[in-house]
Amino acid sequence: MAQFPQMRTIEERTNQKREQIERTEAETKQLEATNKTTPPVFYPAVMNVDVQLVLTKLDSKNFAEAKPKVVTQIADGDPAFLFVKFREKLQRYVYTLRNTDGTERYLIFVEYGPQGDSTAKSHSILEFRRDELTATELKFSLSPGRAGNNNSLAIFIRNIAASKPGRWNNEIRFTNSPAFPRGPNDYLAKTAFVADFTKGFIKYPKMLPTFESMVIRDTIDESVLPIEGKFADLDVRTALEQKLTIEGITPSRVYFSGDRWSEYSDLPASQRQFRFITGVFQYQKEQTCLYGVATITQSYSPMDDRYGESVITIKKDISTPCVAAK
Repeated sequence: MAQFPQMRTIEERTNQKREQIERTEAETKQLEATNKTTPPVFYPAVMNVDVQLVLTKLDSKNFAEAKPKVVTQIADGDPAFLFVKFREKLQRYVYTLRNTDGTERYLIFVEYGPQGDSTAKSHSILEFRRDELTATELKFSLSPGRAGNNNSLAIFIRNIAASKPGRWNNEIRFTNSPAFPRGPNDYLAKTAFVADFTKGFIKYPKMLPTFESMVIRDTIDESVLPIEGKFADLDVRTALEQKLTIEGITPSRVYFSGDRWSEYSDLPASQRQFRFITGVFQYQKEQTCLYGVATITQSYSPMDDRYGESVITIKKDISTPCVAAK
């Protein structure tokens, strides 16, 4: 029986991609056998085959449990979760950025854009530790948000909250290709959904501040101190302390919530437009225990190939129970 032409086209593309993968793997093995050279910075993959995305409104333990709950439409204020399944270990699909000091970063790039459109409204970067590269699944809270390394994906709520009333066809895309422009198949996976705001659009715009609170506190209760992370940067800490001095605040404790910078871009052709981290400072006024949060932002300069000086905005005088400072 003759195949439909479009089926043959899909099959041919898949076969070509598989052949490309096999050639890459063969070349890598040959290099490793001869001179122990490190592997290429990223591998190609068959989109939506080697990596799969599932969007749901209900939380689940894993991808298999989430898959039957997949949704293709959301309404204003709906909770949303994204599940990712890799055919092999995560290390097979990340982009490895090798720094001049010999260290490496393991990255996946995320896009949010109109369905079927090659442009993107925004980009963000997911970074993984070496010990996380054995994972075969990932899970993200898109709304309402969740604390912990890579437990949330802010690109969803940032775009949804900036939307307008109407009905919009959007998609979330994962890729390990850092280059621009990207072709339609230069992605690990895509998942499309309809944002139906024809019956109103009030809740999502109000959820952006609560999402940020969930990410740093795991609660919307601002009296709870943000969770301390592993981020450490002497220059950033010094800049924050200088800002507090100008504000007339003498902190009893300064720390950072989060393990690393969050990198984000609102420009379609700029992958690393800015990065930010949240600082926390505790202090007292008379007998009242207070704290504040500082958003430290650095803009990326393509000309200099580096991030610039810190821009710090603070929110202060938040009441919190008195406890001994660490």
